[in-house]
Amino acid sequence: MKFELSLKSTHQDIIQELKNKLSLESDQDIVKKVVESALQMKSNDLIFATEREKCVGGCFAATPCFEIELEESDYQELKCVFEKYDFEDYDSEAEAISKTIRCILNFIDQEPESITLQ
Repeated sequence: MKFELSLKSTHQDIIQELKNKLSLESDQDIVKKVVESALQMKSNDLIFATEREKCVGGCFAATPCFEIELEESDYQELKCVFEKYDFEDYDSEAEAISKTIRCILNFIDQEPESITLQ
């Protein structure tokens, strides 16, 4: 599924750090890798817990950054995550999926030893 990913500057910085650490050049490749790795953990409560899903400023300040295509199954799983957890309402499905990806990036930034990027 292809959509426009909306990120805040802090999440763009996390992606840049991961690109340097993993020697990857593409923002899209990093995002796909973190999504796949997070979903394979099967620890949604740990990743999308209240402290990560609550906005820490500028809740709706994320801006479209780039187009990305996720596997349909990953996209649908993120959609289910958004529906299950108590997220703020967003105007579009792309913004909702972007929110779940920002939570994953927050988790990786705050708990780097808890996830293995595959």
